[in-house]
Amino acid sequence: MKHTSKLALFMAAGMVSAGVQAADFEVGEDTVLTLGGEVVLNYIDTDEIGGDSTTEFKDDGSIVILGGERDLGNGYTAYIETEFAYDTLGEGDGFSRDATVFGFTGDFGEIQVGDSDNVFVDLIADPIDPFENATLSQVSVTDEDSMITYYSPDMQGFSYRLQTRVKDETDGRQTGNEVSLIGAAQYDFGNFALSAGYDDRGSMDTGSGNSFESEDGVYGLAATANLGDNLEAGFRYAQQSNKNGDDADASGAALVYNYGAGDLYGAVQDYSEDNADSRTQFAGGVNYGVADGLLIFAEYGNFDGVSSGDDDKLAVAGLILEY
Repeated sequence: MKHTSKLALFMAAGMVSAGVQAADFEVGEDTVLTLGGEVVLNYIDTDEIGGDSTTEFKDDGSIVILGGERDLGNGYTAYIETEFAYDTLGEGDGFSRDATVFGFTGDFGEIQVGDSDNVFVDLIADPIDPFENATLSQVSVTDEDSMITYYSPDMQGFSYRLQTRVKDETDGRQTGNEVSLIGAAQYDFGNFALSAGYDDRGSMDTGSGNSFESEDGVYGLAATANLGDNLEAGFRYAQQSNKNGDDADASGAALVYNYGAGDLYGAVQDYSEDNADSRTQFAGGVNYGVADGLLIFAEYGNFDGVSSGDDDKLAVAGLILEY
């Protein structure tokens, strides 16, 4: 499946760190520090509806990751991990914090605070998103910052995730916190798993007075299946309701085939919005592991754009080095 440049989630069933290439340093009997990172370079060609084709060679998310964990005894562990973003090609200035997570794991499951992945995305969107760049249109969900997340332990195949985002939205006109509630659950049958998720998307600035208005929520169902030793399928349905009545539905499927040295992967979906033409989108890609920690890939996507400024087609070739 796709390479993930965001912070790897620490899962209670077996914590993983910044990447398979990250180095661990034991600095005490109960403390381990982690150092890792990645370089991501892409050559991208994009076509927009009503616009020109653009071609660029760019750094697409290079990071350095620092982390640490401490054994608290009695089966409990505390951890923190931070990623810092930079531009290998020197197009951006500085070296800045991009994301941080802090949490605890134990028999109870896991509690995580910070820039956690949206749990709706984890279980509902990701099953049809094996891509580095050619991701098909997604429904709108809560931003991934200021999160408090609970991951349950595995209970004979059933697990769930509860999440809230509490964001201070105080500015020159508005005061108060904006709160979102997200939940997702999965039952894993072994070679087949079913998931359901909901994101209420919090509230939005009404643009007048000191008030926020609740957003309408997003619902989704997903399934993943192992069709053999080297073939995996994913399916997803999601519905996004909007206050203006311009609702959206997305139904899609994806396949990933491991051919030994890498993956062949693709996805197709129907994306429909009220008051707009339905779109049939598809994308495909291939990656190849050149060496341990070094991956090259190529992808193509047709997004069937309908409005001026919409992305219509994308072609990309890239390189990812993990260390």
